[in-house]
Amino acid sequence: MVNSEQLIIIFDGPDGCGKTNIAQELALQLGIPYYKNEAEHQYFRADPSYFIHAIRYVDTYFTGYLEKSDASVILDRAWPSEWIYSKVMGRDTDMAVLRDLDKRHAALGTFIITPYRSSYHAVCDEYHEVTDRIEQIHDLYAEFYSWTRCRNLRICVDSEDLDEQVKTIIEFIKKSQ
Repeated sequence: MVNSEQLIIIFDGPDGCGKTNIAQELALQLGIPYYKNEAEHQYFRADPSYFIHAIRYVDTYFTGYLEKSDASVILDRAWPSEWIYSKVMGRDTDMAVLRDLDKRHAALGTFIITPYRSSYHAVCDEYHEVTDRIEQIHDLYAEFYSWTRCRNLRICVDSEDLDEQVKTIIEFIKKSQ
């Protein structure tokens, strides 16, 4: 680990940027758990209310756990995705809960890491509505960083050099602590 303090890192960003690979490698190098909610894909189209319920009931619950423990974790997507995708997909969301989660995570010292590409022309997501809106998704992540109070790093992944990306993230975390 970087140090013995609690370390919470959220990987969130446009589809097709290697979030999962980078997050898993970082988790290995730091020796902290990695978690991805694999169920989100089964609900993407089937039940749009899943995502608002997730932030209201799951994310708030899990954030409470993090506040009461010294647990460290690397999350592959979390509430920042709801901030972005609710806008892109025209879904209702709960901005009060999103603001509360942001405030609580800022107090926890959460890091939000956003891998991005300079071009998305080769990105083809399994959901056409994501592929069709990938530039809008990219732009909203940039807007999100003006909104969030959490420490954040946007990292260009065009090189696809996993070792260099992880090194950059670790250096950012060390410098920010």
